[in-house]
Amino acid sequence: MPRTATRSPSRAPSIRGRLLGYLLLPLVLLLVASIWADHRTYVTPMYDVFDRALSRAAVAIAAHVRREPDGQLHVEKLDTGSIPLHFPGTHPPPPYNNAFQHRRPPIRLDDDRPTSWMRLYPGARDNFLYRVSLPDGRTLAGDDGLPIANGEVVENLTYGDITYKQLALRIASYHTEVSGQPLVVTVGETVHRRDIVVRRLDTVIGLSDGIQLLLVLGLCLFGITVALRPINRLREQLMHRQPQSLQPLPLDPVPGEVRPLVESLNSLLVAVRDSTVAQQHFLTNAAHQLRTPLTGLKAQLEVLANESGDQVQQERIARLQDSVNRLAHTANQLLALARAEPSAHGPGDFVAIQLDALIGTVADAMLDRALAQNIDLGAECEPVQVHGVYWLLHELLINLLDNAIRHTPQGGRITLRCGLHHGAPYLEVEDSGPGIPLAERERVRERFYRAAGSDSQSSGLGLAIVEEIARSHRARFEILDAQEGPGARMRIAFPVHQG
Repeated sequence: MPRTATRSPSRAPSIRGRLLGYLLLPLVLLLVASIWADHRTYVTPMYDVFDRALSRAAVAIAAHVRREPDGQLHVEKLDTGSIPLHFPGTHPPPPYNNAFQHRRPPIRLDDDRPTSWMRLYPGARDNFLYRVSLPDGRTLAGDDGLPIANGEVVENLTYGDITYKQLALRIASYHTEVSGQPLVVTVGETVHRRDIVVRRLDTVIGLSDGIQLLLVLGLCLFGITVALRPINRLREQLMHRQPQSLQPLPLDPVPGEVRPLVESLNSLLVAVRDSTVAQQHFLTNAAHQLRTPLTGLKAQLEVLANESGDQVQQERIARLQDSVNRLAHTANQLLALARAEPSAHGPGDFVAIQLDALIGTVADAMLDRALAQNIDLGAECEPVQVHGVYWLLHELLINLLDNAIRHTPQGGRITLRCGLHHGAPYLEVEDSGPGIPLAERERVRERFYRAAGSDSQSSGLGLAIVEEIARSHRARFEILDAQEGPGARMRIAFPVHQG
């Protein structure tokens, strides 16, 4: 038969994770938009500064073009290394009157001092090219292959980006006239310095906006944590409630978003509490109704046994008495099992109980039965206190001792113990019987299960009652081997805070 694979239920993300997830995407988009806007705000004016420096260089070169006596235009000898490309922080070139009449600016051929931008970026050195040409394409001076810019036009200046001799250049063409002769001065500069400045600016912008994003996320996380404190307090209340507590949860500190959930939970708790109370009332009434006829039946059988002299009839009456006793014992255990449910007890039912005193009380009650089977019943007790329901722990110890007496042969021994183990209170019953195999130590906790070789009088409910009472006290029921020789050791390990 083919086996179908079962998928384990996936764990839903927490509210904190969802809120952060919903906030993270818009914040990242906002970060990208902010970086783009800052880039446009700072880098575009930076490009304008570089373009203005190119235009000043073109104007400076045009100022050194003059007409010779023969009518030909002539460009004075230039050293491109001394062309003043002025950036923020340096002095601009001398002003000129208009595009047609220039005052010759001083070109300092020996000025090798770096500008303020070069001081900031010492590795940012660019190559500078220029060309002075006539409208018909003839070159008067400079690089003959440098093209004229044909991009964006600002007044009588044209700017463009080109690749020339495998170099990325930003060029500016200055259209002017010298002595009535149209002239085009084109200057170009590699973009290495621009790229460095832009990268530095983008890095600063990215770091600044990224730090702002992290700060906003930190504030959001702090705000979410503070906002979720009422839910965390509600979780703590639920975790520390006693299993048997069915009281409604308080609604005062609960946020409005969670209030409908808490109200529904309270409605469920009230319904379970009412059902439990009704069940307890039914069980109590049923126990009284069952005990009364059983008691009368046992009395009538005793009278009948005393009046009858027939041996056969006496044996039949004895078997009837055994059956009635088993029925009464089973009814009492069923009632005890039902009343041991954790939901059947409120926090007010739990009181401080001395385990050593409880052992003494139960041992006195069961001593005659143990002596009747020649069993050595002893106790090894240390003063220890737990928080629990007295009659339930009394019932638990009665069932453990009853189970031990049933399985201990004549001449055996039973030892009751209590004390502290690793700081936690414990209660223990050890016998010298046959013990319980490992394979059956879980099954004997089940209701109506009787292990092989059990007493025929056993109903199979004793250890089930012990398991239920231990669970109602948040204790752990352990079935262990006897410390010496054959036998079983039943231990109830209480929580540490019970002491």
